[in-house]
Amino acid sequence: MTPWTTRALAQRIGATHRGEERAVMGLCPPEAPREGHLQVAPDAGAVRAALDAPGVDRLAALVHPPGLDEGTQPPRLVHSEPRLAFARLTRIFADEPRPAVGVAPGASVHPEARLEGGVSVAAGAYVDAGAELGAGTSVGPGAIIGAGCTVGPDGRLYAGVVLYPGVRLGARVRVHAGAVLGADGFGYAAGPEGPEKIHHLAGLRVGDDVEIGANACIDRGILTDGTIGDGTKIDNLCQIGHNVHIGRGCMIAGMVGIGGSTVLEDGVVIGGGAGLSDHLRIGRGARLAARAGVSKDVPAGEAWGGVPAVPMRTWVRERYLISRLERIWAFVRTRKDDT
Repeated sequence: MTPWTTRALAQRIGATHRGEERAVMGLCPPEAPREGHLQVAPDAGAVRAALDAPGVDRLAALVHPPGLDEGTQPPRLVHSEPRLAFARLTRIFADEPRPAVGVAPGASVHPEARLEGGVSVAAGAYVDAGAELGAGTSVGPGAIIGAGCTVGPDGRLYAGVVLYPGVRLGARVRVHAGAVLGADGFGYAAGPEGPEKIHHLAGLRVGDDVEIGANACIDRGILTDGTIGDGTKIDNLCQIGHNVHIGRGCMIAGMVGIGGSTVLEDGVVIGGGAGLSDHLRIGRGARLAARAGVSKDVPAGEAWGGVPAVPMRTWVRERYLISRLERIWAFVRTRKDDT
């Protein structure tokens, strides 16, 4: 691989370059500086630790926020958001091999499916009638693309992904191994002989630049499509029920469960293991703590946590008071004994 230079990388990620220009071979972790590599130091403590470490002069450059030690040995890439800089650098140095273009032996593509240029379909995958795969899309081993599905350009579906019939994905969507999109939701009506199934007649629409983690499950709608907005990221092992509408730029961590017909507005962030009941509205930019149990609507911009979830300030105060109950009880018991 032809190395980048520190000055070229600074321009690419929006950083200020200080010091001499050096070749860059890749990224290295803070605990193991490597010659010719970049190291990211997100705060003052990390910068001090990096500068005190043996071999720091061999780094290609140190990436850190402004206002810290902005020397020139090693060279510096100064960026206001080091984590964002790190994300951009990992994209540059990612070396994920692209599968060979074409339909591999052992794959099955229905004659009525449509594949645009540069599509790859791995062995064991199946593409059903009426499915459309956009240019540059790759389908991993054992994946199943149901009838009438559409996948936008430059999609990446990893091994074992299942798209039920009619699921529509936008451009540059990544779906990791084992995820299932468009299955029926958990919908039943009580009948005289037990639960009777509510059939799901609608579909699932996923916007552009969405990433869906391994073994996530996202249900289809009953009468209207479930939707996932552009740029939303969904972690591994999440369960998203039927008729759920998720806005743009949301971040949903692992093992989150979202009940049917709940709406997440744009920019919502949900911590791992949180559970949301059905028919809720989570306002724009709201944040839900890990393992929160959400049973009420959450206003825009607020942070909630706990079970049942309440505003963060209330939750923190409750936890503080609970931690003092033993001391309060000891005080009350002492006063009682004195009387």
